[in-house]
Amino acid sequence: MTMPPSMPPTSQSSTEPSLGSPRASLRRRRQKKHEARPHGWQRSSDMPAASPTSRGLDDRRRATPAGTSLLLTLVVGVLTAIGIARVHATTRVLELGAEITELTAEQANLLDQRRRLAAERAYLRHPTHIGEVARNHLQMIPMSPDLVQTIRLQAPEPPTQSQSSSDPSPSE
Repeated sequence: MTMPPSMPPTSQSSTEPSLGSPRASLRRRRQKKHEARPHGWQRSSDMPAASPTSRGLDDRRRATPAGTSLLLTLVVGVLTAIGIARVHATTRVLELGAEITELTAEQANLLDQRRRLAAERAYLRHPTHIGEVARNHLQMIPMSPDLVQTIRLQAPEPPTQSQSSSDPSPSE
């Protein structure tokens, strides 16, 4: 069956592999193997066979971009600094936690001491205790009403005229 040349063939011939067939994908891979990589890096298997001269060593050195060792050193240095800062921060947090624990224990002790001192103050200010200390330690006795003496102060006499004129005044 012959088709007119203006119409494309609807079925493929048996000699051409289809786009989805394994042969077509193998052919594409083989063609890509010889193309350069868009990012500039190549696999060692993609490199052409080296001549027996010393250019093979130079080619290997040129395969790594300039500044890679500097960049690698910088990255390692930054990561080390970040690690040290993180360890320092963790250590500081642990130190502060220990300090908080110590201060909390000290606060509890001080509050307990304050409570005991307040109770002791209340006991010492109680009238019964004061009376006991006065009798036993100071040898004081209760005062009987017949021993009480009343002292009356006389009102000062108002100064008379004669006494006030004889006194020299401080303004003279």
